[in-house]
Amino acid sequence: MSQKAASKSGGARILLMLGCVVLAMGGGVFAAVKLLGSGAGKTDVGNRKALASVQAQLRTVDACLIEYNQWTRSHHRQMHRRNVFITSCDAKGLVPRSAKVVLPEQWSHDALSFKAERSSVKDEWSILVDTEAVPFPVLVAGLEELAPIVARDASEALEKSRAAEAASNAKYEEQQRQQEQQRRQNQESYPSR
Repeated sequence: MSQKAASKSGGARILLMLGCVVLAMGGGVFAAVKLLGSGAGKTDVGNRKALASVQAQLRTVDACLIEYNQWTRSHHRQMHRRNVFITSCDAKGLVPRSAKVVLPEQWSHDALSFKAERSSVKDEWSILVDTEAVPFPVLVAGLEELAPIVARDASEALEKSRAAEAASNAKYEEQQRQQEQQRRQNQESYPSR
């Protein structure tokens, strides 16, 4: 191998190694964000006496994550201001599918922002809130109006979400089956020698 070719090959290896390091660092940052969650910097107020009735109503919801107004960009907040996102305890993957409960047209608690989570349906909810951004009276009033709506509509929303996910998975598997069948047909179309 000539010195010029060896130099090019060495440069390509260095670029490849550098690319791997950058990807690994990006993956590490992503993993750290997922591990810390968006609850970082928030206070759990779920055990406050004023939220006991909210806890009682949300206890019946077959989910482990409820989020409202958690978007960092204002246009996302506006777009989703009437949506509560619910994630079932059995949801899998890095970005599990959420169900959506739509709040009534007259919903007026736009200043409300929280994330409620628990490990299983037997646990109490941790209600995480940025106490510097959301006053406690706003939190209580919003949750007292939101809890019965979520308790009533969550089951149907989760069922729709599961059905949509099952249909999506079935469609993907069918596409994979068809691609594999086409690949085999393509190979078999060549005559033997």
